[in-house]
Amino acid sequence: MNFAMPQGALGDIAFTTYLYYREARNVQATHAEFAAWLATLPAGRRAHAESRGLASARSIPDFKRFLLEKRGYSLTDFLSARLSPSVLAFWQALPDEDE
Repeated sequence: MNFAMPQGALGDIAFTTYLYYREARNVQATHAEFAAWLATLPAGRRAHAESRGLASARSIPDFKRFLLEKRGYSLTDFLSARLSPSVLAFWQALPDEDE
């Protein structure tokens, strides 16, 4: 990252992300959506999630995001509408977890 972290950025990002994922509590997940999400996972994670079942998956952030995005609720759009431009730019510059 080539710029300083804005004051309070991590708290703002964490709280706003929490609000996004909380929106999933209003979403009814189907078995077809669970199967579609499982198909996106690497084999090890897929087997573990499949063995735990749909009800358990409702507590997994990746599944919540999958459900929300299937319904047109983008995490990026949600954060863009709620974070200051400097905090949003900081969040967008963070490396992905697999980088």
